[in-house]
Amino acid sequence: MNIDFKNISITFKFTLEELENIIEVYTRQPHKSELEDNIRHDLRNIRMKVEEKINIQKEKAEKMPSEEIRLSSANPTSVEHIKERTNEWLCTKTKYSKPIS
Repeated sequence: MNIDFKNISITFKFTLEELENIIEVYTRQPHKSELEDNIRHDLRNIRMKVEEKINIQKEKAEKMPSEEIRLSSANPTSVEHIKERTNEWLCTKTKYSKPIS
């Protein structure tokens, strides 16, 4: 069985810290071959793309309303609205002038 190793694709999964460590190791080694230079360059490009994605996600998170505001926004099926409707209904059907808490 002959395997064509030129067309094999390999995927690596690293944390950002691990990627930084790999880049540091490659940078400290003497630049002996073009292959190592290409790997070093590719790893730096990957790091830059990851940092750009992180920055974009941070910007999106800053633009989004806070969790407290989002949860307190008008939601007709929320428990608070259901309580308000129930209290309003009770006020119209009973002798109470204020909603019952």
